[in-house]
Order: sequence, then structure tokens, then C-alpha cells
Amino acid sequence: MAMKGTERKSSDRELRMQLMQLTQGYWRSQVLFAATELGVFGALANGALTSDQVATRCSIAAEPAERLLNAAVALDLLEKTGEAFRNSRLAELFLVESATEGMSQWVRFMADIYEPWGGLAGAVRAGRPVIDGFAQLFEGRDYTRHIILAMHEYARGPGREIVHHVDLTGRRRLLDVGGGPGTHSILFAQRYPELRAEVLDLPPVLEITREIIAEYGMSDRVTTRAGNYHTDDLGSGYDVLVLSNMLHQEDPDACVALLRKAHAALADDGLLVVQLAFLNADKTSPVWAALQSLQLLLMYPGGRAYSFDELHAMLPEAGFTSAKTKKMSMLSSESLIVATKAAAVTHSGAPSRASHSTPGISP
Repeated sequence: MAMKGTERKSSDRELRMQLMQLTQGYWRSQVLFAATELGVFGALANGALTSDQVATRCSIAAEPAERLLNAAVALDLLEKTGEAFRNSRLAELFLVESATEGMSQWVRFMADIYEPWGGLAGAVRAGRPVIDGFAQLFEGRDYTRHIILAMHEYARGPGREIVHHVDLTGRRRLLDVGGGPGTHSILFAQRYPELRAEVLDLPPVLEITREIIAEYGMSDRVTTRAGNYHTDDLGSGYDVLVLSNMLHQEDPDACVALLRKAHAALADDGLLVVQLAFLNADKTSPVWAALQSLQLLLMYPGGRAYSFDELHAMLPEAGFTSAKTKKMSMLSSESLIVATKAAAVTHSGAPSRASHSTPGISP
């Protein structure tokens, strides 16, 4: 009996610690956000410095700087030897702005939406966003650049997985709808030299998109088209149409309407690729998708995370008769639904072209 009581007390202590960690979660993120904003990781990019040297380089107060640096060590963002601080491997890879895989713009974007999260209770109470996520794209060129570069930094991770999950051999024309930085178009075009891709998005976005495309040396094969996917025609005859991390900004009716547009824009046997952080059937996992659904509530009137089942149910309404789920490893959440537009049936009753897709779930 005593052992059972001890076990219960131990379990209770663990639950208390779990609660404490939840209540202090934003402390950790704020250390990351502040160090990024103040330029700490850039200051340490060329080697170790004392806290006074970091404070001088970053133009910040010396004693508070030391506290911030020590907290960053505690979170494995920095390392400390004696009085000298240096970037951890994580910081070297992702938090130094000049790093090849840098994600400092993404970190800054997450810092930008910290304040709206403070209004979550009000958003749930009223059932409406606390900021206008769409209007953010028009808040000025610098702000738009910031958001689009953040999307590019994030998209590189799942994007590199996507190109290994979707076979585009023999396909020639790809339309990336609401493609933002054009990351997926670039990665697909790099993998398939015969492919030509087009990114459809709003004019302020495409100014930055074209710069990113040029940086990758892909301007001859990845182009842009200004348009609004809600109101403009998507075109026709595409072999591939990509809807990546944008359906979650829309309510279910808008999703179905866009999927119908996608169906009309595809050639027979054309491939639809939908990427999202999908929820599981009970909508309580993965954690990333469940939290993202609240993030979308804060920014978009109809925004929400969708489950695999919900998206699969929309596809027949839009004219797609078969689809596959392809689960990826990114955050145990980012995954794909790939559907094929059925070939037109001839008067003889035979399809005009063979279909490439069969229903089912793939790993």
C-alpha cells in the first residue's frame, strides 16, 4: 500500500511539472524571439564572445544581456565555456541569418503572432479572428517580404519531402495556386528538368517570389502570374496543380469551390497535390495541427485545420473520384493528399487516357 501511495505522489508531481511547463511555455519562446530580434546569433556567428562583447555588438544593456545569454544556454540555443558564449549547433544551422538553412525570418514571424495568441480566449468567445491574416500581405513591402521569406524558410523542410513522395515523371506543366514564395515549384522543377511551373498569387507577394526564384537560378522554368484564386480563372491544361498550405485559410465551402476550379484547370489524368498539416480523425492530434487550427482561428474568418477524412470527403464534390494519402515525417503532421482527374470517357465508353491513380492509403 505504501508503494502505491509513493507511486501516486510521484505521478502527481509529474503532472504538476507538466502544468508548470505549460504555463511557462511562452517564457522559452520569448528568449528565442528576443535573442533573434536583438541579433545575438549573428553577433556570435564568427566565434565565442563574452556577454559584454555581445552587448556592445548588439547595442543592448550589459547586465540584462548576460541574463538573456544564460537563459539561451539553458535552452540549448547557446553554449558557454567560462565567460564566453558561442552558438549551439541549432543556432549555427538555423538562427544565423546568413546560414544556408536559416529560419530567422520564420522565428520573427512566429514572434509577430505572439500578441494575437494573447487574444485566444476572446476569439473563441466571439468566434472571430483578432487580426486579418489576408490584410497582413498589404501592410507594406517590408512586412510582406518578411512574411513571404518566412514561408519560404518553413516550406523548404516539407518541400524536400514532397518531391520524393510525388512522382511527376513525364508531366510538363505545373500550377502552384497561392504558392507564395514558390518554394514547391522551385523544388519540383529542380527534380524534374522537363517540368515548367507557374506560381499564382497576389501582386505584392510575387515581387518577392520572383526574387527567390532568381536566387535559385530558375527564372527560365518557374514563372509567376498575378491573380486571386477566389475570383480569377486558374486556366486549363495543367498536368499538375499544387495547393500547398493554403486551403486551411478557407472555410469548407470555399475549399470545395477551389477544388472545383482545380479540377477544371487540370488536363485529363492531371494530378492534384494538396499539402496541409492534417488532423487525425478525432482532431486531437498531431499536436502541431491541433494548435495550428487555433492559430488559423486567430487570423482567418473561416480558417481551420482539416482532417484527412474531411478533405477526402470534399474531393468527390469537386469531381475527383480517387485519392491517396501520403503521410510525411515533418512535425508528424505535414502530409499530402494526391488525387487524379479522371480521363474523359469517349463515346465507346473507354477512357481517352489511362489513369495513373488508384484509391487507397500509402505510407
